[in-house]
Amino acid sequence: MRSYRRIAVILTTALLLLGACTAVAPAQERDLTFGFTPVLSEAEMRSEFEPLMTYLSQAIGRNVKLYIAKNYGDLRTQMESGAVDIGSYSPFAYVDATRGGKIRIIAQSILDGSATYRGLIIVRNDSGLRSVPDLEGKRFAFVDAKSASGYVYPRAMLVEAGVNPERYFKETIFAGGHDKVIAAVLERRVDAGAIYDGALGVAKAKGLPIGELATLSSTEPIPHDAVAVRLGMDEALVKKIQAALVDLDKSPAGQAVIANSKKKLTGHVIADDGLFDVVRRTARIAGL
Repeated sequence: MRSYRRIAVILTTALLLLGACTAVAPAQERDLTFGFTPVLSEAEMRSEFEPLMTYLSQAIGRNVKLYIAKNYGDLRTQMESGAVDIGSYSPFAYVDATRGGKIRIIAQSILDGSATYRGLIIVRNDSGLRSVPDLEGKRFAFVDAKSASGYVYPRAMLVEAGVNPERYFKETIFAGGHDKVIAAVLERRVDAGAIYDGALGVAKAKGLPIGELATLSSTEPIPHDAVAVRLGMDEALVKKIQAALVDLDKSPAGQAVIANSKKKLTGHVIADDGLFDVVRRTARIAGL
């Protein structure tokens, strides 16, 4: 009888110890996901941003995975659903995403040492087109309805010039990427298109004949991309992510990311939402 009692005591003690160990064992931290609006082809996006994911994973002690958004609006959808934790938004895509009230900005990207860039309207040199008025009745390519340089700013520029974009062109398309707009103009599928200024350098590096292109007009300066996190993330983790981004150029691993960047990423700075009020004002001019 005593042996049965002893066995029962041993089993009970073992179960209690097992339960205690389970209770104190830390839950495995899930991977974080960092999403980007699709400014380059998928292969170029992976080449550009996978090194940044590796750097961030080491810097914050959590695995960070890359997510390439299907289009400019998809990143907002993914962050609002909680599937993506951090997002790098093109300027108007960020402004649009803030309307959902589920993200907050923590940093801004700096490219080629600058916090701003411009949108361009490009044509072929041999097109005979020399000014914006020459575009009436022509075929025009925008990037995406949520692209600042590839739609919002050029549209606002046209509106301020007294042009109704819906009626002015014979045909308008959304090509889906700056590289695709350049290709459409080079291949004469459209007569003109809107891109960001850095897209020409990327195209040149790929061997495209950008010497065959001319710039008809450029927009006002546009703030570079906003880096935002979803609301509800642990504040200590957010601070780690922000610090790692701002300190990108201060470590060999971060410097390797900068050296690899075809977009000429040179770092990040802390930013607040008011920085993008100029984008909101331009969007209102464009009627968006």
